[in-house]
Amino acid sequence: MREVGTAIGILALPKELPQEKVDAEIKGINLFKEIINSSTLWKINDAESKRPIAHCRVGELLIRLDPFQTIRNSYFNSNFHFVLKINGRNVCVLESHNSETAIIDPLISLLLLGEAGWPEEATPKTMEEVSIEQQIVNRNLGIMSKRESIKLSFTVENKKDLLYAVGQIENGDSWEGLAAIMKVARSKYVCAMWTMNYVVNEIKPFIDSCNEQQISQYIESPFESTDRIFLEKILLISNV
Repeated sequence: MREVGTAIGILALPKELPQEKVDAEIKGINLFKEIINSSTLWKINDAESKRPIAHCRVGELLIRLDPFQTIRNSYFNSNFHFVLKINGRNVCVLESHNSETAIIDPLISLLLLGEAGWPEEATPKTMEEVSIEQQIVNRNLGIMSKRESIKLSFTVENKKDLLYAVGQIENGDSWEGLAAIMKVARSKYVCAMWTMNYVVNEIKPFIDSCNEQQISQYIESPFESTDRIFLEKILLISNV
């Protein structure tokens, strides 16, 4: 094993690794650091020189990437998975291994993916929740604060349904959109045991995609009669 100094810390590599491979990793790490330095999204914690961590927050999600452990795993164990966590959970992202490129290269691509706003078509399926979360942040739908408990958060499926609902409203089908939002609201009230006020506060940013007339029309003919209770409370809040 040999240790080499890089722009973000001390990296351990196999002793027998050709110098051109070492140089490629060092050069790539320089670019990795430059991207982070110029980014408003990514930051790096390099207090521990042998294990720097790149990290960013997207709404409720904290993403942590361990570039050195990813590189070490690749060279020492032929394990080409990213060492990546979202809110403390390991996430499976497998690098498209190419012996002609540096291991750091796909990690650079991940940084750039974040810089591009986690586009749905390019984000790995195992990171779909990040793409969905970014869409919610982009729409300024107001559920960005860190929850005290996961039970008080929308699931990934909830967020997909809510984004679908907002899209329906924006496309002129407010009844369909409100019905989809209220389905999530009912499930949180009944199954997740959220309080009525908590449900109302959490769904209000999505309901705000509608005007009062659209809400009133839905109240006249809701998908479920109980939907009226949530929406009438939201109208009261809006008129205060």
